[in-house]
Amino acid sequence: MSSKFFQSELVRGDIQEMAALQEFCFRSATNLVLLDKERKLQYFEALRRLLDKQKIFHARLMLSDDPEAKQVAANMKQAVVMLGGDPNLNVQDMFDDLLRKIDNFESQVNGTT
Repeated sequence: MSSKFFQSELVRGDIQEMAALQEFCFRSATNLVLLDKERKLQYFEALRRLLDKQKIFHARLMLSDDPEAKQVAANMKQAVVMLGGDPNLNVQDMFDDLLRKIDNFESQVNGTT
């Protein structure tokens, strides 16, 4: 990516941090049924942090006039739908919907539903 938006050190740092969280979440998700309660809760917390960061990152993408940033924002909407987000919602609402789903899963693990 050669756009000004993606050349920013702040943006690159955010992308690296989100990539690390994604890697952790992916590894945890593949073994979720085998994880004990504490590890499942760690997974949900990491997933929540990842979605919060992605939500903020998406807002920054939308505020940018960079064409690559706009394309990444559109790709994010497609990805959120693939992860279970409602395609009729805007992306920010999709993130909120996914965060509520994480809260529900966490409640189930905690036995509070």
